[in-house]
Formats: sequence, C-alpha cells, structure tokens
Amino acid sequence: MSLTRLAGTVLGVLVFAAALAIWDAWPRSEWAAFYFPGLGDIGRTAWEVWPSGDFLRAVGASLKRLAVGYMLGSLAGVAVGLAMGTSACVRSTLGPTTEFLRAVPVIAVLPIAIVLLGDEDAMRVGIIAFGVVFPVLVATIGGVRAVPPETRDTAALFRLGHVERAVRVYLPCALPAIFTGLRTALSIGLVLVVISEFTGRGDGLGVAIWNWQSVSAVPEMYAGILFLGLLGYTLNGLFLVLQRRILAWHYGAIGEHVR
Repeated sequence: MSLTRLAGTVLGVLVFAAALAIWDAWPRSEWAAFYFPGLGDIGRTAWEVWPSGDFLRAVGASLKRLAVGYMLGSLAGVAVGLAMGTSACVRSTLGPTTEFLRAVPVIAVLPIAIVLLGDEDAMRVGIIAFGVVFPVLVATIGGVRAVPPETRDTAALFRLGHVERAVRVYLPCALPAIFTGLRTALSIGLVLVVISEFTGRGDGLGVAIWNWQSVSAVPEMYAGILFLGLLGYTLNGLFLVLQRRILAWHYGAIGEHVR
C-alpha cells in the first residue's frame, strides 16, 4: 500500500472516529438522551441483540430477499441494456418506456406492488428488482455504446451474428461500466429491502427496526440501524474484491495495481 493511500485510510478512520466522539459527547437534555442514546448504550444493546436467534433470522430473511431481487434486477438490466445498446431499433422502441419507469420513484410503486403481489416476500423481491434494474440498465447501455469503432469493425469482419456479437464482444467490453452500475444497484437494493419490510407482514431487519421504533425501544432501533450500516459497508467491500478479481485484465490494461 502506498504512503498516500495509507494516509487516506488513516484519515478516513480518524474522521469516522471523530464523528462518533461528537455524537457521544454532544450535550443532551433528558428528552434528547432518550431519543439519541450514547454510544455505550447502543453498543451494549447491540452486543445483546445481534447474537440473538430472532435477530439472526431477521438478517437471514433480509439477505435472502436482497439476493433474489438483486439477481433478478441485475440480469434483466444487463439483458435489456445489451439489446438497447447494440440495436438502434430496440433502443428507440424501448427507450421512452424505460425512461418513464426510471423516473418513477420506487417508493411510489410500493402500493401497486402490494395490490399485485401481496404484502409478503413476492412484493419485497419485486420492489428490490424494480429499483435495481435501472442503474444496471443505464450502465450497460453506456458501456456497450462506448465500445471502440475498431472493435465493432473487427466483429463485423468476422461475420458474427447479432447475439454472438453482443455476448462475445460487446458484453466483455462493457463489463467495467456494468460493474459500476451493479455496485450502485447493490446499495439501492439494501435500502429497498428495508423500505419494503416497513410495510406488510413477515420478518426481516426492516420489520425489526420498525417494531422497535413503534414500542420506543430506542437503543435496539439504533443497534439495528448500526448493523445495517456495517452490513452495507461489508457488502460493498466484498463486491469490490469480486470486481477486482473479475476485471483484473481491465485494471492491468489501465495500469492500476490489483489489490
């Protein structure tokens, strides 16, 4: 690790630690202390709540929904993005519809999803997939359209069919852009897991946090929020490791060392 990168990492840790210290040291009235407990209270509560069977089952349920919705949305985004990126006809046909749907806030689709899919897992997976598909779709279209003209000419010279050209030429060239969209979609998916679980029946982290809030179990609520932050940070880190491995050829070509 270079000295500059090490200094940046240390500075980031110090800034985060300073933010936590400010939270803990901020003067509180009795009312504020109830709604904004200190780090000690949150930490002790987290130590008790996180290992519990009910909490671990809630985490497992949320991760399962995230995995299914993320996979469905990502596959749809890549497939439709490839078709739109490689064909002007498909792009002009589907473009207005996709742009309209992309402009609709996902939270506004939630009531429709409840009516169509019920208020359990199908609705939640559908909401996650709907929110995931568009970042991946836009990134895929951009990546395909950025393929160099000489690469397109080479594919045409070998007389590759449309599908073969899209899968064997355009998709690999667009992978760096696609992974950018996938990373953005992962954080969106985690947000939508929680939002979808705030509504309806069942289990999950969103349900647990909502239930704690409704009975004024404030330290437990913050413990759940803290776990969500750590979960998102961990998932992002794992995604970056996977991206570095799959796109090692890309980082090598641009002269960036693969960690």
